[in-house]
Amino acid sequence: MIDTLGRVLVFFAFIGLGALLVKLKRLNAQGLDGLSAYFYWLAFPCWLMISFSRLPHVAPTMATPILGYLAAMVLTGAIVVLATRLFKSRKDDSIAAGMAGFINNSAFLGIPIALSLFGPEVSRIGPLVVAADFLILFSIGCAGLAKASGKTFRAALAHTAKNPTVIGALTGVACMLIGFHFPPAIDNALDILGRSGPPVALVALGGMLALMPATNLVRPDITSAIAIIGKILLAPALVALVLSLLRVDPLTLRVCVFLAATPTAVSVFIQTKMYGLWFEGAAKTVAQSTLISLFTLSALALILTHGI
Repeated sequence: MIDTLGRVLVFFAFIGLGALLVKLKRLNAQGLDGLSAYFYWLAFPCWLMISFSRLPHVAPTMATPILGYLAAMVLTGAIVVLATRLFKSRKDDSIAAGMAGFINNSAFLGIPIALSLFGPEVSRIGPLVVAADFLILFSIGCAGLAKASGKTFRAALAHTAKNPTVIGALTGVACMLIGFHFPPAIDNALDILGRSGPPVALVALGGMLALMPATNLVRPDITSAIAIIGKILLAPALVALVLSLLRVDPLTLRVCVFLAATPTAVSVFIQTKMYGLWFEGAAKTVAQSTLISLFTLSALALILTHGI
């Protein structure tokens, strides 16, 4: 509980700094676009590239759990899309909400807490889940956003292939598969750039929230509500069901379920901002799901460490 609280508070501290800078008129909408572009084009791709390149080779036994995890998360996104459409959300909003329903804050929030809960063996499983999140699921989400923005199916795939986040993740995984390691100076430079990304994205998120009318932040929003329910409740439930049916080992099941229950990643807000789709809703979803996860992750931690 204390670990979860500390990490969530750090997230909201960065969000608060962004809001404060906007309120003090030291940061405006144009500046927020610049911060978003920095994260989108440089910081996050570098983080993915360097993080995945450092991964050990994937054990063949992990193929089944990862495929089961991916299937459950894709199903979560599809259910969020269908549910929001049933409540008359716009089609492009529903697709963006579907992405918010299956892209986890697994790397920056989930893995550190999972390590404290389940021990060092998480390092064998967790990074593979993150790789699945930001190579496979992220590509699916970005392709959906591109299609929702008006592109043809073929153009959406081509646009997704040019997405810097997808390129960074693919490059990192390719380096891992062939055993390539960056020279120390380049490795260090990429690491510095990558670590700067999450604070910058959270400051941009806070600034966007500060620009929104206060009534929008508290007004019930069915699309965001469905995305949050999908992300922090439905996703871990479906992952637990699928991996249990596949008879995955208990530690892998615990780690995958816990990471699936983490809130929506701030990168979803950045992507929707860059595509110009539902970005205010994405900002609310990231902030609200992170706050709610303080309680849901704490409860899930107790269940996973004592109940399974």
